[in-house]
Amino acid sequence: MTDNIDTELDRTTPDYDRLVAFLRDRFGDELRWLASFNSDTYRYKVRYIRPDLKTELSGHDLMTVIHRTIALFNRPYVEEVYTHLGDAQSLVLHHERATAVHVYLGDADGFVVKIRAGNDISIPGFVDDCLAALYGPRP
Repeated sequence: MTDNIDTELDRTTPDYDRLVAFLRDRFGDELRWLASFNSDTYRYKVRYIRPDLKTELSGHDLMTVIHRTIALFNRPYVEEVYTHLGDAQSLVLHHERATAVHVYLGDADGFVVKIRAGNDISIPGFVDDCLAALYGPRP
């Protein structure tokens, strides 16, 4: 396992407002929500939730979804299951109503983006674009 996708990330503070702006610009109302997390502490912060989903996903429901995400799809577990494939950078889950992209920033830290199903997301390009928005473009 690696500590970070890129050691440059250690020297920069993530700008989640810039990431939200990038995602909203790219997907508009197709962006459902974005949350950052730490799987060691089970702490998370909802960085964006589409206004109409605030009632559809009451605080308890969203909390349950995020806690299950942290528990089931944490980087060390994903890497243990797929140990023969190397370090996990991201995980994409495509559902009937939404696509979830889990981006790992380290062994415990990361974020989850939920986008309405039907949007084109290419890997690794999408993850690279998100990291550029989060940390700024590489020099």
